[in-house]
This record gives sequence, C-alpha cells and structure tokens, in this order.
Amino acid sequence: MMSSRQDQYVGMRVNKNIYNKRGILVVPAKRLLTSKDVGLLSQQGVFLTDHDVESVMIDHLVASAIEEVKALFKFAQQTERIPFERVRDKIVPIIIFMSNHPNLNQILLYLEVHDEYIYRHSIAVALLSRLIGKARGIDDAQLWELTASGFLHDIGKSQIPASILNKPGKLTAEEFRIVKEHTVYGYEIIKRSEGIPERHAYVALQHHEREDGSGYPFGLKSGEIDVFSKIVAVADVFHAMVSKRVYKEPMPLYQVLKELSDNVYGSLEPAITLSFIKRIMDVLIGNQVVLSDGREGKIVMVSSQDPILPVVEIDGHYIDLSKEQGLYLEKIV
Repeated sequence: MMSSRQDQYVGMRVNKNIYNKRGILVVPAKRLLTSKDVGLLSQQGVFLTDHDVESVMIDHLVASAIEEVKALFKFAQQTERIPFERVRDKIVPIIIFMSNHPNLNQILLYLEVHDEYIYRHSIAVALLSRLIGKARGIDDAQLWELTASGFLHDIGKSQIPASILNKPGKLTAEEFRIVKEHTVYGYEIIKRSEGIPERHAYVALQHHEREDGSGYPFGLKSGEIDVFSKIVAVADVFHAMVSKRVYKEPMPLYQVLKELSDNVYGSLEPAITLSFIKRIMDVLIGNQVVLSDGREGKIVMVSSQDPILPVVEIDGHYIDLSKEQGLYLEKIV
C-alpha cells in the first residue's frame, strides 16, 4: 500500500541522488525507476515528488535498456553465466514498462535500426513475446517468465565471434554452422547460472525449431516444442524481418505481416502467429495507410478472423478490406 502512491513514477528517471533518513544513498541520479526501486524507497520511508523525477524520452529509454543488455552480454561472454538478479530486477521491469507505453509503435521503431542489433533484438523479442502472451491469455506469473525467457533467447550469441555476427555479406556454410550453435550455447549458459528456471534454457535451445521439423538444432516437430519457444520463435522471426541489418534492408511492416499471414500454416505455430498479427494490427489502429489503389486513409477496426484486412476510413467512408476483392493495404505510413 505504501508504494502504490509512488507506482506512477515507475519508468521515470530520478534527477538527483535519493537518500534515506540516515543519509544512505538508495537510488542514484539518472536511474530509471523500476517497481523494485519504488518499493525499496517506500520501505525506507522515502517518498518521491514530481520534482524528483523526469520523463524519459523514448530514445533514452531504449538506450538505457541497451546499456543494461550490453553489460549482461559482456558478463556472459566472459563467464559463461548470467547474473539473473540483473535480468529480474533491472531489465525485465524496463521491458514491462515499455510494453505498457502509450507510444509502443515508436519504441518498436527504435528497436528496428541496425546499430547494436543483437542488443535491440533481445529487448524487442522479449517485448513482442510479452504482447503475444497477453493476446493468448497467459497469466501474469507465466507472462513474466515468458518475457524473461524471450529476453534471454539469444544469450548464446555472446559466444559467437563478432566477426561472424556482424559480417556484412552472406555467411559461408561453416560460418552458418557456427552461428546455429548459439542455441546450444544459450542453453548451457542458462543451465549453469543460478536461480534461472529451466524453461528459460529450453527457450534458448528451441527458438529456431519449427512446426514442420525444418528447424535446428534437433529438427523437432510441433508437439515436441515448448509453447514458450513457439511464441519466442514468432517474435524472433518478425523482428528479424522488420529490422535493418548490416547485410539487408528492412522489409516494410505491412509486407512482413502479410507474409506471416500468407504462410500461417507453414513453419510457425498458426494460432500463435494469428494472435500476434492481430495484436500488432490492433496497435496500428489509428495509423495512416495507403491502399493498393493509391487512396489514403486510417485503420479504424481489426477483425480477429482476418486481421491483415482491416476496416479503413477514407474521408468519412468505411471500407472493409475483407469484403473488397483485389483491394488491400499497400503500406502503413
């Protein structure tokens, strides 16, 4: 109850050092406040005011999360272990805050640029996995586990040479073989780390497995793959497609969603994929779009049956694209 009055400050940044009544530093200046920070302050009888905090611009929010991720990957690279308390207390709370941010679209855009891709990708996959989990009705406790395991899915890449991960051209067969080992490395890193649920390790191991058995490292099929791994796989594929990389330009968002929709009964789990497309399209309600005939409008409603063909408003007229043969979204502005 004591911390509830301060919950409004979660995700904001303190603009000065915050001390308790004994003069002991509790929260350093410029710290992005998590729910744990707020709880700690309340326990020590320290109550923030609007003058103690400042809003964080989205680019600064993402940059602060990336710095946390970078430190974690460096630790894993050097020790082949993860300090899970850092993930639990610092990184996951930031991702949860992002998932509830009113400008979620903008956050996702910041996570699509190619600079420091591996770090942005870890944050984005956790964020997108959480969105899918919510759409699938997963309870809060499991949603937290899904967010954390989504974040850690690529931790094995800390053991892959940077020269291969950042290669601007096509990988050789041998280089691709090395990259694929990140699934096993991730599993081993998580297994030897203290306090991490075993399911996180299986997500790291299985997120490149596919429904039809075409994935790696073991070629597992649908019933053999953990549902968290299936969710993370969808988030992983989507973010990789929309992101700019050193070796490729990003695919337009709508083109990616359409490709996922067209291939919904392929290598990814169909129900999870459709839930994800619907969730992303819901986020896009209100966005300006261009139709295939050149007209511009905005998305006003999304159907759960065919989310890729929403209702679009153009000059006060409503067009249901699911009922218009040959007419579709060309791009999202």
